Amino acid sequence: MVGMNTRAEDAVIELLAYRGPCTMDEVFASLPTHDGRDLLSAVGMLSRDGRLLLRGDSGSGYHLFLSSSPPVERRVRKRPAQVPFCMGCGYLCDEIDPEDAQAPWIDAHRYLKKYGGTWIELDRNEGFCPTCARLFACARQGTSFAHP
Repeated sequence: MVGMNTRAEDAVIELLAYRGPCTMDEVFASLPTHDGRDLLSAVGMLSRDGRLLLRGDSGSGYHLFLSSSPPVERRVRKRPAQVPFCMGCGYLCDEIDPEDAQAPWIDAHRYLKKYGGTWIELDRNEGFCPTCARLFACARQGTSFAHP
């Protein structure tokens, strides 16, 4: 998969291959001709596709390592134009490839990881999942409801 900024990606890979593990500060200092945003974007892309590993150190920084594994091919799955979003529990409905056909509502983080993209890019159709809809209907009627 070709990244958005392959020059910065190539520079980071070459630096790590030559010097070994580095901190982000060392990457910035070693590659002064590259824009910091491009380097951050490159590190993000390389870590997402598996070519780069990030490990926290004892301080507040990270060390970057080249992965010994081949790059992971990201699944290209088309998201629907609108994704049902439950305003009660915050789950999204996975209508494309649900893990459980009887319960297609999943945590938003899992959904975004599975299909890519960000929360801001997601076109949400706000409403309620069936469980939350029953819960709110019972609350309006004043009856009790046991959440499964």
